[in-house]
Amino acid sequence: MLVLLVEDNHLLAKNILHYLELREIECDYADTLARAEQRLAKHHFDAIILDLNLPDGDGVTACRRWQQQCINTPVIMLTARGGLNDRLDGFDAGADDYLVKPFAMEELVARLKVVSQRRPAPKTLRLADLEIDFAGHSARRQGQPLNLSRTGWQILSLLARRSPETVEREEIERTLWPDTPPDSDSLRSHIHLLRRVVDKPFDTKLIHTVRGVGLSLRSSADAA
Repeated sequence: MLVLLVEDNHLLAKNILHYLELREIECDYADTLARAEQRLAKHHFDAIILDLNLPDGDGVTACRRWQQQCINTPVIMLTARGGLNDRLDGFDAGADDYLVKPFAMEELVARLKVVSQRRPAPKTLRLADLEIDFAGHSARRQGQPLNLSRTGWQILSLLARRSPETVEREEIERTLWPDTPPDSDSLRSHIHLLRRVVDKPFDTKLIHTVRGVGLSLRSSADAA
């Protein structure tokens, strides 16, 4: 089992990681939503342990956004908020389970084993003649495999999960480089290379620039 822990309390995170390791559960770690979304773009996880209060956003909002982006990974919300309305908000956002701090590690493991069996792997997304396999980290257009770089796949995956919404350039940069801001030309170069692979050999453009805002992945039908 591969689990993603999203928790900004480093001491608690260290204890959870250590306990899961003892139980032979592999666990990746992120202390912000930006780092979590970077890891979600790279790997398929069997479950997510998600804190609600994070430095760069709210876990409920993030959970709802991930559901809209076709991220089907089961989510256990981990929080000090124990009220009924808080739990209902979490379930309404798409959480599979809710664990209130403080909690027993044995209970966390038991719940992880249950929720990890509830959902299938992420489905393939189709947009016009573009087919994206999130689990396989691959894409095809008109049946032809697209030769994407690692960074190109991360950008395409993010745009596809949010399609036809426009994704701001700052969000793309945070997803790609959460720790070290790039120079001004880095993202532009990667987008140029991505367009050469996804759009240039084909008649219809799918990657669109919204001037002064960011990028969107959409067909002409979505734009209408």
